[in-house]
Amino acid sequence: MRDKAKYFENWINKLLELRVQANQITGLNPVSALAETIEEQIHSKKISLKNLHELLDLHSQKLWVKSVEKLKLQTGINVKRKPINFSKREIDKPIYQAVFTAHPVFGLSKEASRQLCEAATLKMSSLQVEPFTYRKKVTLAEEHSEALEAMNYARDAINKLNREILNKRKKESPNGWKKTLPCMISVATWVGYDLDGRDDINWIDSFCIRLLEKVTAIESYLKQLKNIKEAAGITKILSIELERTAAFNSDLQKIKNSPEKFAKIANTFTNSKRRLLDSKALSKKLHKIAIETNDENDCLKLMVIAADLEQHGFGFGEIHLRVNAAQIRNAMRPVDGKPISTSDSPNSQRLLIERLAQRIKSEVAWEINFKTIDEESALARRQLMLAKQIIKHIDKNQKIKLLIAECEKPLTIMSALYLAHKFDICNQLDISPLFETSFGLEHGSKIIEQLLDQSVFLKYVKKRKRLTIQTGFSDAGRFMGQIAANMAIERLQLKIIRCLRNKAQDKIKLLFFNTHGESFGRGGTQSNIFDRQAFIMTPRVRAEADALGIELSHQSSFQGGDGYRLFGSRELAYSTMKELLRAEISLKNNNDKEDLFYQKTDFSLDLFTELKDWHEKLLSDPNYEELITLFDGNLLPVTGSRPSKRNLKTDSSRSGPSKIRAISHNATLQQLGFLANVISGIGHAANIDIEEFIEIYKKSNRLKQCLNIILTTKKLGSLSTMQAYCQIFDPSFWINQAHRRRSQKNQRALRTLSNYLQNFPKFTGTQKIVLIFKDDLVDLYKLIDRLNQSNIEITNETNETHLDVLHAIRIAVISHSLILICKTPKLGETNLYSNHDILNFGLSLDLESVIEIINNTFSNNSQVLWENKLIEPETYSRESAGNIAAIKREILDPLAESETIIKKITQMISAMYGAHG
Repeated sequence: MRDKAKYFENWINKLLELRVQANQITGLNPVSALAETIEEQIHSKKISLKNLHELLDLHSQKLWVKSVEKLKLQTGINVKRKPINFSKREIDKPIYQAVFTAHPVFGLSKEASRQLCEAATLKMSSLQVEPFTYRKKVTLAEEHSEALEAMNYARDAINKLNREILNKRKKESPNGWKKTLPCMISVATWVGYDLDGRDDINWIDSFCIRLLEKVTAIESYLKQLKNIKEAAGITKILSIELERTAAFNSDLQKIKNSPEKFAKIANTFTNSKRRLLDSKALSKKLHKIAIETNDENDCLKLMVIAADLEQHGFGFGEIHLRVNAAQIRNAMRPVDGKPISTSDSPNSQRLLIERLAQRIKSEVAWEINFKTIDEESALARRQLMLAKQIIKHIDKNQKIKLLIAECEKPLTIMSALYLAHKFDICNQLDISPLFETSFGLEHGSKIIEQLLDQSVFLKYVKKRKRLTIQTGFSDAGRFMGQIAANMAIERLQLKIIRCLRNKAQDKIKLLFFNTHGESFGRGGTQSNIFDRQAFIMTPRVRAEADALGIELSHQSSFQGGDGYRLFGSRELAYSTMKELLRAEISLKNNNDKEDLFYQKTDFSLDLFTELKDWHEKLLSDPNYEELITLFDGNLLPVTGSRPSKRNLKTDSSRSGPSKIRAISHNATLQQLGFLANVISGIGHAANIDIEEFIEIYKKSNRLKQCLNIILTTKKLGSLSTMQAYCQIFDPSFWINQAHRRRSQKNQRALRTLSNYLQNFPKFTGTQKIVLIFKDDLVDLYKLIDRLNQSNIEITNETNETHLDVLHAIRIAVISHSLILICKTPKLGETNLYSNHDILNFGLSLDLESVIEIINNTFSNNSQVLWENKLIEPETYSRESAGNIAAIKREILDPLAESETIIKKITQMISAMYGAHG
């Protein structure tokens, strides 16, 4: 293994030499040149694909240690801080909620994630699994199971923190500490309830998930109530409900296979007497028992459980049902017998809103049952019916949030309110528009203002006592660049705060739910909790709400495997939750009133506009689509149950990169070596007036915050790497290798590739995009020089160099694979596929299809399993180029090994960035 490690060291040294030469020789690409060197070593058998795999395993161990340290940084575990001061806080007022979502970022296997969390919690332990293996498949059940585990640790952490809060109150107020339950922090989830862009989750799946969560929650409460004799009566009630709920969940799961039992099962459940549906009443009972309990330890336990019940009820977190605006529009088509929600005319919109408002005032609610849900075809209606049945049959007290993605019209929200009224769930449902598109972020405050002008909507908000708004970093970061998106979200939040203050004088709480992720490309910071929370909801927003007397609470997301690791053990979850609580309490007092970024409004607006326009122009460039679809998504392993590409209807207005989900878009940029949606555009925008930028930067924490994210991301980014991937599609790249008289055995393959790619348009288009990025970098380098910041050009730091070497290895393996494909014997004319077809599959890195086609074409369908060698000698297999044994040995097995190496390096590159996509 030591000899193999030397290869990596030699490649690092070679890369450093090539970088020096590239500074002197225009056009020399260090990454591409190193990849050629590595491919030549593979071809000449100086190093085998198996050796490469072993070498990557060796490097994985070092990368694993860095991943552990990164997780420690993110969670703040083992960091000693001053105790949080709760003495002046109203501990019964919610201020923060962690939302567990199932975005497709389950990159690491469950076992690898578990061991990573253990290593961060304890001292480093020896690895029992290959650290960066990728999952072949992720199911919704697996996502939900992992979410439940993370939420379980999070709730344990909340209970522990609540106990600490009560203990402090007991010392401060020995006679009055029992009066108030601590409800400052809680958890929520949309895992199993998110139907935005997918139709593969049945209502039964979601309902059973909620039943399972009720079972799990009751089991948790029973465990905590054990041996508390004062709560024996409640323990008995909970035990009966546990048995009843578990039985119905089991029966309901069988409906899919035995539809004839549907009515019987449903009737048994709905006719069941004395069901436990009132979680708040139970919480009050427990609190009353606690107050009357003399044993202080039992009293503390009961108050903690009562607080848990108050916040989470008979579930494992507040439910977030998620649909998109188009699904709401479709659900409204039967109203009035015409598509009332499809008009684009502003006048028509106002008329339709008025009409809906009148209908809400005059119409009575529908009554529904399980049969009506099962027969309903409109997805949004089905989701609201699901909400109704969850409230009616699982927990009548716990609020549910309806998230509406891609919301751009007030009519969409009013339509949702109309449907909520018709299903009689307005009192339990928080309708939350998601502003994530450029239009939505720019006009979101106007949408809210128009709705608050409607007495029906204002009455609804006043009755709910809060207005809920969601802002999305993932899609916004793709549409307008991550930094411009962050600025747009801050501007929108400030406008909504002022709008609510002007339109509603009553005490209406405002909740902002920021959906982001761990990745730089999704609004993550790869930093500590304080920096994370300060970026997604700035101190300025918090201070503005406080100054205007708006009670502000915050939700933020922890997405999939990447996010769940912050709650991957009891210790990590406790540290994360404590740091979240600390940050949320302290950040509103962290506002810098002298920050020039907010005082120089013309500058701030111009900077934002230039940055946004730069990215919108990029996104609309057809050449950018060529870059993002370079390998048709096949660089990425499966990371979730939701498809990476949106299910589009034939009349969909989506085009270009918007057809690809935001996470896949970001992940592709990561894997191509340059996260342009974070890094790019600021060089251009700043240089519109670089002198003013520098002046404001020196006195603005906000501008420094934004630029720091860019510079941190740039340290991982290399345009040479992106260009090296694009070069794979350059016909001259291959013919030049043939011209230099590389091995005669390869010349035919190299020429085949060159000839085929001459009719392939990708290279020219992608080169134009790389030039745009490069031109912008010139401005960024100029800005950094003027700010006297450390050099952000590629240096010889270990992380950057190792990352480029990983890219070079993968490019070498891709090149080797394409050469092997070109050596495939000619496929017969009667075959379904041609040699050009398999080369096309190869260029998109769909090596699994290549292997399958070649294997099916040349297989002789032998009926005998030749497990052992025969004594009788033969030379035919080795010398016959068309023999399946030779093809398997020379082409198929190496391609399979290449596939594994390519995806393994993907995982390792994600680890270098700290997250997938």
